[in-house]
Amino acid sequence: MTKGKERLTVSLSRECARFLRTFRAKTHSPSMSALFEKIVSDLQARIKSEELDEKMKAYYDNLSPSEIEEEHAWGKLGEAALASLKEQEGKELEGERAPRRHLGSSGDSR
Repeated sequence: MTKGKERLTVSLSRECARFLRTFRAKTHSPSMSALFEKIVSDLQARIKSEELDEKMKAYYDNLSPSEIEEEHAWGKLGEAALASLKEQEGKELEGERAPRRHLGSSGDSR
């Protein structure tokens, strides 16, 4: 047995086993164990994401009207800052694309 791993034995319907073998081939999983680890890992991530969504929903559902106003104000400030950054980056990109001018007779570009 590999260090840090635990051997499990499961019994599945033939249909479920056929599905897993087909899915393993389709995803090029190196082994059935690797496929199960990926499935469990994905499930854990999904559950963690759902729990976080529930916590965020509970947080926002319990805000007072004044806290909602404050959150709204911070959101507007963030939108304005992001728009300003995008505008600044756009101007910088335009400057990079602008043709270089040749100064002097030596052909140096600056």
